[in-house]
Amino acid sequence: MSQPSATLLEAEDFTPEDLEVADPVVFPLDDPSEDTQRALHKIWARHQLTPYLRRWEEAYVPPIPDAIWAFDWRACDVGCGFGMFVLRESAHHPSRAYLGIEKGTRRGIGLAKRAQASEQNNLFAVHGNAIPLLAEIPDQSFDLITLFYPNPWWPTKHRKKRWAFHPLLPKLVSLLKPNATLLLTANERFYLCEWLYALRHHPDVAPFLVEDYVGPIQETVGRTHFEAKYLEHAIACGEIRFKKKV
Repeated sequence: MSQPSATLLEAEDFTPEDLEVADPVVFPLDDPSEDTQRALHKIWARHQLTPYLRRWEEAYVPPIPDAIWAFDWRACDVGCGFGMFVLRESAHHPSRAYLGIEKGTRRGIGLAKRAQASEQNNLFAVHGNAIPLLAEIPDQSFDLITLFYPNPWWPTKHRKKRWAFHPLLPKLVSLLKPNATLLLTANERFYLCEWLYALRHHPDVAPFLVEDYVGPIQETVGRTHFEAKYLEHAIACGEIRFKKKV
């Protein structure tokens, strides 16, 4: 079993703001407020992915490398930063394909450079926005989709950008193969509460999923740079895993 070099995995710089937590994680999780529940059901009823995607009609959307389809088992890490998770996992599991997608300029470029330097033929890095990219991928393509510590978008006016509210959520589920896993982690309790509620109640999502795990992260090292930093500073984090019904 190979291991990426320490240089490829070295962490990015963090600011004190990166470690601030507005709503610390504790379990069990509660349902979101009634106002949030109403907002979720209202936006789910109006969701249409095709009109939402029109904003990218004139934009360049990078393609998924064709070589990924040669692998029977495939994972996708959405918003993967510098790619610690996909770098490690692809080294540990050479027969599996790992796709990392990152839209940020610094992290996206860094991801691409690290992937190239790793020389791992089962590691695929894409610098671009995951939304239009994932929308074009065939259903039942992945055995694992991970969403590690997405931007919580704290202000209520921005909550439509959270994954529980997002029009791509049903597509994420359709991208899973039967018995595949959808995993999300967060260090904000409200984000976990909204996500869990969405997976349990979204009419185009809940019928296709079964709950696998809801609780504190079970890691001691950290799968991402953010998770490693949260562990170092003893910041509580939560994990939610659901599986696609067979």
